[in-house]
Amino acid sequence: MVETIAERRNMSKRLIYFLMTFMIIAPGVGEAGFLNRFGLSLNPGTVLALRGNYSDSKKLKDMVIPGAGLGLILRYKINENFFIDAGYSYNWLFIKQDERPSAYEADKPAFVLPMYTLNGTFFFVSGHSLEPYVTLGGGLYPWRFSSEAIRGEVWSAPENTEKEFSKSSLGLNGGVGIELKIWSKLAVFAEATYLYLFAKDEEKFGAGDFGNQGLLGIRLGMTVYFGRKESLSVDEGQKQ
Repeated sequence: MVETIAERRNMSKRLIYFLMTFMIIAPGVGEAGFLNRFGLSLNPGTVLALRGNYSDSKKLKDMVIPGAGLGLILRYKINENFFIDAGYSYNWLFIKQDERPSAYEADKPAFVLPMYTLNGTFFFVSGHSLEPYVTLGGGLYPWRFSSEAIRGEVWSAPENTEKEFSKSSLGLNGGVGIELKIWSKLAVFAEATYLYLFAKDEEKFGAGDFGNQGLLGIRLGMTVYFGRKESLSVDEGQKQ
């Protein structure tokens, strides 16, 4: 089924609701200097399949090649070391040429993996040029197997042709990274994150077929902080 305008609108609404939820749970709304607690990250990267069945005879990692993606993260500062990150990214892994369904041999079919995530990120140190951190969280992942990476037709499940090979699954993720401060409001970072995707659906895909998936994401990105990252100013602290 080709992606429709209505489906794209629904995806946009999901992102808006996701960011609204983030704003509601973030403490300190209405406080002086509230906007100075935010940062915005842009992060291209790659995604690799590590574990999980594609069918009862194949692993997903044997079906795809390492993919690409682009993400955006809205970051909220709780204190000097702890941040809440609300993110969206669009990722895909192309299907190997000899594994493509016959109907899509002339196309570039892909395992498409959008991610809506909410993470807690903890920096071990603050006020340094180089700051290592860990991140942990979860989210919603409306994945699909499609005839194209950006748009296209969703194909049928390998063992159940009556069902589309797509699902909105929950997932957990955790990772490590390091941030390099360029100046007080700008930093670059590198991060590796493991995602465990709860994709198994026996009713839809069969008991021994497509299962839960383990994927590795590697990102290089840049974060712009609206205020100084390492500490609030004395005047701002007195106001709060």
